[in-house]
Amino acid sequence: MKILNLICLSAVLILLCGCSKNKIAHTFELADNDFLLDGKPFQIVSGEIHYPRVPREAWRDRMKMAKAMGLNTIGTYVFWNVHEPEKNVFDFSGNNDIAEFVKIAQQEGLWVILRPSPYVCAEWEFGGYPYWLQNEQGMKVRSQEKQYLEEYRKYIHEVGKQLAPLQVNHGGNVLMVQIENEYGSYGADKEYLKINREMFIDAGFDGLLYTCDPQKDIKNGFFPEHFRLLMDKTIRQ
Repeated sequence: MKILNLICLSAVLILLCGCSKNKIAHTFELADNDFLLDGKPFQIVSGEIHYPRVPREAWRDRMKMAKAMGLNTIGTYVFWNVHEPEKNVFDFSGNNDIAEFVKIAQQEGLWVILRPSPYVCAEWEFGGYPYWLQNEQGMKVRSQEKQYLEEYRKYIHEVGKQLAPLQVNHGGNVLMVQIENEYGSYGADKEYLKINREMFIDAGFDGLLYTCDPQKDIKNGFFPEHFRLLMDKTIRQ
C-alpha cells in the first residue's frame, strides 16, 4: 500500500512539474524605442490568423506554416458576434475556443497579440458586433450610452475569464491586448476610451494594453492618459 501511495505521489509530482514548465511568467513592456521582453529588446514579427475563419483542425498546421515563414507572433481579433450569438448566450466551444487557439500558439512557440475590441472591422458583418444589439431601443455602439456599456462590459468579462490568465505576466503567451480598433476613424471621445481601458482591467487584463489607428486618425483615437500610465508603469518596473 505504501509503495502504491509513493507511486501515485510521484506521478502527481511529475504532472505538476510538467505543467509548471510552460507557466513561466514574463515581463513585456514598452521602452523609449523598443518593446522589452524580460528586459531585452524584442522585435515583433507578426501575422494575422483569425480562428473563426480557419477550421479548428487546421489551427496548428497554419501556425506551423506561419512560424516556418519566420513569424514569432500571431495576431487575432476576438469576434463578439461569434461568442455571444444571442443576448447572454456565450459560446467559447469548438471553433470558438479562442483560449485553445492561444494555447496551441504557445505550444508552437508563438506569441499572441489579442484584439478583443468591441469593433473589429475585419470585413466582418456589422464589424463584429452581434446582430441583436440593433434590437435594443436607444442603444448606440461605441459610445457612453448606458445599455451599450452594460452589454459590452458583460462580454469583455466573459472574454477575460477565457484569456486574461493567458497573458505573459501570468505564464501565457499573450503579449498585448487591444482595447479599441481604429476608433480614431469613428470618433474622438477620450472618456469612452478611458471607460474601455477600465473595463479591460476589471476583466483581468493587467498587461500591456494598446489602441490601434491609422496615422491620420491617431489624434482622435490616441488616449494620452493611457500612454502616460503605460510609461509610468514601465518606468516603475
